[in-house]
Amino acid sequence: MLRSRTVTLGDIVVAVDEWPADAGRHGLPLLFLHGAVQTRSIWVSQTASLAGSRRIMAVDLRGHGETMQGSRPMTVAQMAADVLSLLDQLQIQKVAVCGVSLGGMVALKLAEQAPDRISSLILSNTPTSLTSNRWLRSLVDRIDPQNLMPITFRLLGQQRAARLGLAVAAKAVGPRWVGATARRHFIEGFERMDAKAIVGTYRAIVEARPVDPGSIRCPVLLIKGDADAPSIDAQMDELGEQLGQVRIETVQAGHVASLDNPAAFNRLLTRFLEQHDPA
Repeated sequence: MLRSRTVTLGDIVVAVDEWPADAGRHGLPLLFLHGAVQTRSIWVSQTASLAGSRRIMAVDLRGHGETMQGSRPMTVAQMAADVLSLLDQLQIQKVAVCGVSLGGMVALKLAEQAPDRISSLILSNTPTSLTSNRWLRSLVDRIDPQNLMPITFRLLGQQRAARLGLAVAAKAVGPRWVGATARRHFIEGFERMDAKAIVGTYRAIVEARPVDPGSIRCPVLLIKGDADAPSIDAQMDELGEQLGQVRIETVQAGHVASLDNPAAFNRLLTRFLEQHDPA
């Protein structure tokens, strides 16, 4: 049975949904982490599919949904530290983590910070950084593109800015890059999320640097979308080459595979979890 709760972690109060394991089920706990300008509600298909099989949690990251932004900087490392504190509060020693996009970046950083706490990673549509190209990285660091967002919000409003961004992405990447359900979540996120938190979220992505692949000790499943941005696919392929225990799968989906193709995503997720549960 779903239980929604809040947990105080230092400077923030975090919103969490929890589903207990059925009696006699002993799978390791599973934590879901959403992408940028989304909320824990994106995981409804996955939590419905897996409910009862193990203890399941879906959390709103710092500044998203019902979780406050707090006073600390919104960085990928800070969001990972928030999640680690949450696991401590919930008395969870070891957990499987499933993240998409920004949530996958947070999951990677969490596994780097606390490798003994992570039993496995499921990373969907996850870049390791905004770019690994050295000259482009230097350009991004100089211009701070996320600083253009407040101007755009003032001129267009947050909803229209989101729609414009999606239209530009569709032209640049392809019409399937953001599916209908993902598009709805994205626009709702821009409508409801505090503008400073949106800017802080994208600054976190811009400033993020790749984790040390050697620090990732657990089994990893990488799920790619066949219509995702080529740069993200390339970074996932590169990450796959650097990790030891890794499996790479591609599904018919754009940038949020769990929303674009939940049936295929859930099959891969369930099989992977069953393979890596304790005997």
